[in-house]
Amino acid sequence: MNHRSIFAALTFLVPLAAGCAGRTAPFNEMDKAQITVLRLSQPPPVAAMPAAGGIPGLPGIPGIPGLPPEMTAMGNQILQGVGAALPPGFLPPGLIPGASPSPAAPVQPQVPLYKNSFAITAQMPLTDETLKNEILDILGSKGSFEGSPGQCFTPGMAFSMQRPGQAPADVMVSLSCNQVKADGFAWPYKGNGFSPEAHDKMAAVYTKLWGGPVPGGA
Repeated sequence: MNHRSIFAALTFLVPLAAGCAGRTAPFNEMDKAQITVLRLSQPPPVAAMPAAGGIPGLPGIPGIPGLPPEMTAMGNQILQGVGAALPPGFLPPGLIPGASPSPAAPVQPQVPLYKNSFAITAQMPLTDETLKNEILDILGSKGSFEGSPGQCFTPGMAFSMQRPGQAPADVMVSLSCNQVKADGFAWPYKGNGFSPEAHDKMAAVYTKLWGGPVPGGA
């Protein structure tokens, strides 16, 4: 290899090395990490449990143990007469013997939660090296976090970075609230609010990962 070839090879490699070295720690080492990207949303509301039949504190009045059968039958007839005179749904289900029970509420599928707080709607390993470098360049630059964060925090995605032999280092991103939060490591900057340029770059990353514009609240 002649001198010109060696110089050309070094010229090509220097920007790559400078890109990693120029990032703030720990992002200068994350090019070696396995990064998992997660799409997040607010968890669905917890469905209320259907009320049990009968009056609270007096379950199963028509069938109270120890009552003679004729009194139980009389109680059933009274309840049926009362129920017929009242509008539908006035009495709790199961109180009137022989009445058709209300249909059970549909069971909501369990949604996996991230940090026990946010719903995970999608996740995948990050295999695109170009996109990986874009993300690390944003996170690894002090100038990316010189903006004002919002008063809210509703993350729309997260990056979980796993280096060999070390605990995961996670970054949650809330574009709608213009800020990030770190988990598993100390945030290296004084601020955590995106600069306008970094916000636009991270929004472009969101679109490349999940498609479409960034939804409200993400």
